[in-house]
Amino acid sequence: MKKIIFIILTSLTFQANAQNLFPIKLDNCKTDKFCLDCGDVKAGYDEKEFLKLQEKLNQELNLQGIKGSVKFQILVDSKGRACVLSHTDQSKNPISLQIIEALNNFRKWTPAITGGKKEEKSSINMIFSINENKIIGNIERVDMTAFKRSFDKPNSPEIFNKTYLYKNENLNTYKITVWNTKNSNLPNNMNDHIAIDKNGLIWLTIDEGLVTFDGKIFKNAEQNITDKGNFFSYYAIASDNNNVKWVYGKKNIYSFDNSKWTKYDANEIGIDGVYEIVNNIKTGEVFFCSDEGLTIYKEGKWSNINKNKVKEFPSNRVTFAKRDSKNRIWIGTFSGTVMIDENGKATNFEHTQTVLKGKCITSMDEDENGNLYFSLYEFDRKEKGKVNNNEGIAIGYADGTFKQFTTENSGMPFNHTNCVVYDKKEKVLWISTDRAGLIRYDLKDGWENYHNENSEIPTSYISTMTMDDNGNLYLATRQGLVKIEKK
Repeated sequence: MKKIIFIILTSLTFQANAQNLFPIKLDNCKTDKFCLDCGDVKAGYDEKEFLKLQEKLNQELNLQGIKGSVKFQILVDSKGRACVLSHTDQSKNPISLQIIEALNNFRKWTPAITGGKKEEKSSINMIFSINENKIIGNIERVDMTAFKRSFDKPNSPEIFNKTYLYKNENLNTYKITVWNTKNSNLPNNMNDHIAIDKNGLIWLTIDEGLVTFDGKIFKNAEQNITDKGNFFSYYAIASDNNNVKWVYGKKNIYSFDNSKWTKYDANEIGIDGVYEIVNNIKTGEVFFCSDEGLTIYKEGKWSNINKNKVKEFPSNRVTFAKRDSKNRIWIGTFSGTVMIDENGKATNFEHTQTVLKGKCITSMDEDENGNLYFSLYEFDRKEKGKVNNNEGIAIGYADGTFKQFTTENSGMPFNHTNCVVYDKKEKVLWISTDRAGLIRYDLKDGWENYHNENSEIPTSYISTMTMDDNGNLYLATRQGLVKIEKK
């Protein structure tokens, strides 16, 4: 009998900071944004046509004496096309490779549908089993309860900088407070977005919900004007100069003026979703970063900046934008960074030799001297699958020069950063990461790294953070809400 060489299933593990579910990740799909096995009607396939695909595989493959199974994660788009994102066959067996090719070429997928609208992209899992010289493929739906539960445990920190000695001399000068489902009435621990309003009330997105926190009690704060119901996922939040809260839920932008919710018609404002909402305190503008460019709200009026209006725009897919004290708009897109100065002149940093070339800025803060601090994302990665990429942070000094800090030239423990916040009272920079916890940089040569194995911070994954008027730093994490205050 032929030797059994087909791979047996490896254990399925979930990582909060990964889009791919299975250990063998492929780079042939555009995976900027998709949902996991979502929809009122979930993605699938035309059964008759899929049986033909299966029969063809049985005819072409030599399955004599082979037993085993392999799982595939497949990304299905709204047009019924698909590609394989990841799978479990670490041996890269030719049988798996032929299945991948067949799945990628199959054109009879059916997209997921939510609220009567096709999801742009969703992923489904399939298991192909070989037994008695035949191969059979079936969809294996994701157990969402188990999936969510898998996030509710901290990952160990991953420190890629092996040369810097972290003394963490300032750690004992801070009081760290954590609110989670065990010690408070926080509905769940998965907190991804945070804002603090003019009254000092904390607004926090949780899994399928929105809450406020007054320092003692968490209260549900979902909108109540949509047909989809009060509870669903919220993906961005900000509080503006007029104390109006802005949030993005499923396909809708909402605002709350502390008495009523307003839902905005996408046909009127030009967008139905955003990556980030940013309030600009000095100008009173609220920025909405989306696939349609940069949408600006000010004094009841909406406007838009995109490639049609500014030819230097690298892409309309804007992930972050903010004004600085010199009235310049810094914009990060998925194809590069652009800056529009106070006179309307735009600079595309892809046409420069600065450290911003090849990078998308994902957050920004400014100190009292006009120095700018950026978190970076390397959008055109040369080494597919690499974790510690050429990112880190950049400082744009007031004299116009830039410097990048990474694990190679500084005390950065890991290069992928989520957010930067400048502390005006202590004159230090706080940096959040999704693998190595929180970084404290004194802007000279002192780097400190706090995480769940050396501090009371409960996780190494910090989604984002903000600072209140008293200089207290709040962290939105996958293990609850964290407050860091000076003793």
